[in-house]
Amino acid sequence: MLTRHPSLTLTALFLLLCSVTAVWISADRRPPEWDHANHLERAVECYRILSEPGHDRLREILDVSSFYPPIVPCAAGLLYFVFPIAPVTAQAVMLGFLALGLTATFALGRHLFDVETGLLAAFFLGTAPFVVFSLTNFQLDLPLAAMVAATLYILVRTEGFSRPGWCAALGVALGLGMVTKPPFAGYVLPALLWVLWRGFGAVDRRRRLGWLTVSLAIGAAIALPWYGPRILGLPLQIANRSFKFAGQEAQAAYLSAESLLYYPRVLPSQLGPLATVLFLWGIWAARRLRGSRAFLWLAGVVPFALFSLIQNRNLRYTLPILPAAALLAAVGVRSLGAGWRRGSAWACVAVGLVQVSMAAFALPVPPRVPGLPLPLVFYQPPSGADWRHEALITDLVRAAGGKPATVAVVPNYNFFSVSNFRYDAARLGLPFTMTRPWSGPPLGVGFVILKTGSQGPSWSVERPERITRAIEGGDPYLAEIFPVVASYPLPDGSVGSLRQRRIPALAGVPPAQVAARIAEAPAALLRANVRDPIGLRVTLDYRPDAILRGEVDHVRLSADAAVVGDLERRNRSPVMLRNIRLAVDGLVFNPRRLVRTGELEILDVGAIGIERATLTQADLDEFLRGQPAGTGVTVRLGAGIADVLVGRLGPTIEARVRLLTVSGDRPLALAIDGVRLGGVLVPDFLTEWIVRHFDPTLALKRLRVPVTIAPARIVPGRIEIGT
Repeated sequence: MLTRHPSLTLTALFLLLCSVTAVWISADRRPPEWDHANHLERAVECYRILSEPGHDRLREILDVSSFYPPIVPCAAGLLYFVFPIAPVTAQAVMLGFLALGLTATFALGRHLFDVETGLLAAFFLGTAPFVVFSLTNFQLDLPLAAMVAATLYILVRTEGFSRPGWCAALGVALGLGMVTKPPFAGYVLPALLWVLWRGFGAVDRRRRLGWLTVSLAIGAAIALPWYGPRILGLPLQIANRSFKFAGQEAQAAYLSAESLLYYPRVLPSQLGPLATVLFLWGIWAARRLRGSRAFLWLAGVVPFALFSLIQNRNLRYTLPILPAAALLAAVGVRSLGAGWRRGSAWACVAVGLVQVSMAAFALPVPPRVPGLPLPLVFYQPPSGADWRHEALITDLVRAAGGKPATVAVVPNYNFFSVSNFRYDAARLGLPFTMTRPWSGPPLGVGFVILKTGSQGPSWSVERPERITRAIEGGDPYLAEIFPVVASYPLPDGSVGSLRQRRIPALAGVPPAQVAARIAEAPAALLRANVRDPIGLRVTLDYRPDAILRGEVDHVRLSADAAVVGDLERRNRSPVMLRNIRLAVDGLVFNPRRLVRTGELEILDVGAIGIERATLTQADLDEFLRGQPAGTGVTVRLGAGIADVLVGRLGPTIEARVRLLTVSGDRPLALAIDGVRLGGVLVPDFLTEWIVRHFDPTLALKRLRVPVTIAPARIVPGRIEIGT
């Protein structure tokens, strides 16, 4: 009966998984973790962009993330127009993609073999432990798996690019897959190349090549609006995520036995132990299937091997391979004798249902097998533990009085990190900027969230632990200005706390003495950003009672020359500026630290105005040589323009640059034209795609302090700001 009504069987499986997901979400009270929270925040941002008129919505949506395309978050953002901003709404997107994945996997198995094989493949996919887990998290990998399954099915239906309608559909699938997540190409390219190779053997190969071109053109038209502006920077980001981040997280060495065997050893936990055995048998059994074996191997085995060669390992990275793996497992059952096949299929159904219970609710608790890094079935049951986010946010709103504030979240614990607090602020529409812990002084930080005990993964805890020790008493001057507003017992036995910046006024110290301490060592005013000043002078405008609270209304600094930059970042060379005049409004500092130690700790700045400065050609050349991004960059200053030559991004890039001091989103901007890529003139509408990768003024959008710059001009041999 199950095979006579496959749509009813698939619907029953889908409804079962919907019910499991709904029950899990209703029982779990934990905040979303790290990437899960980040994607949910982007969904809220997409909803906000779409709901606010009067701006370039498409442009803003495309710019929400530099690495993750917006299609999945914006699918949730659209649902927020109809349903509440709540976990169940976001997970409905995951369930929608699950329906697509199950349908495509079934259709692929039915087309290549029969209904029974298609149903069993869909069942293996839907009951895979990591798929069940993914239904409770808002990540991009389950949607990516669904797009891979749909693309593989459509690819087969093109019959070697001989059917125009299916070729057009393939183009749509390729484009949508690429804007689901960038690694999409790695999962479908081996099978696509095989189908293309077979098409080349046909007598009408020119016609087939034409329809392949149509498919690729449609896919490019869909994907290019997002990938175009990132075409030069994205490869470096992918390389960092594949290898550099793995080194930072102390993962196994590249190509070591531990690294290469990781995914094979966790496959039972991910796909299910019985399905894994059948998958391995299916790989062997497929050798008899002359018409489809190459496609199955290339779709299910080659991507698995490819991602095993990446040093950064995560079960999410091989989730998109599971549709093809599930189909191979179904092929393994299909290859059994008639007497074994039916009994094996029902055994798979029984094991799969138990697997779902294990993965979602740990009923029963999955056993551990010696030699495997994870339990036999990957699981994460819901938890009713209250991580006190609601109470903390309520106290934060009350303490801030409804005003905007910057909140530094020091711990990086999965349920108590900047990611989930930033999502809380976005979800509730609160005027708070949630930031990571500071590296220098806590500039602009109005509130601090702390946690005792574990601060998060070992590779990320050095700064949180240092700041926590300091603010809890190791640095009495810092602890004094951040008293506790409220404390919160947390489920792991630690204590969270909310602290607010409140600077107590000095007593028994004349205001003139405090001002004199600043004037005695003016270089300390900007010691984190200024080195070797020549002729540095400072004047202060202050109110006597305010300076005792660490407040100065206006500061003006001037110098004949100084080295300026982020001196705390060793991989960033500072720059020598000459003839400098700088105005600072609303300076806030730690008065007790200044009086007791002579150290000027800047806590806030209302605004900075660069009134005058000169950058010479020689100083600019020296600055570029010391920048990682400056390697291979040459700038020649002429009359009103700078000729820029970039040779570090592959093809040589040439451009003419002018300075603009009037810009709505940053104090200085570049007007760039005459861009040539490898000697070829770039059309004006593509210019931004190229220049955004070496335009330094884009970073000025992220300044924590409002900055204004006097009119700037380029003259032969130097850049002049002001008069």
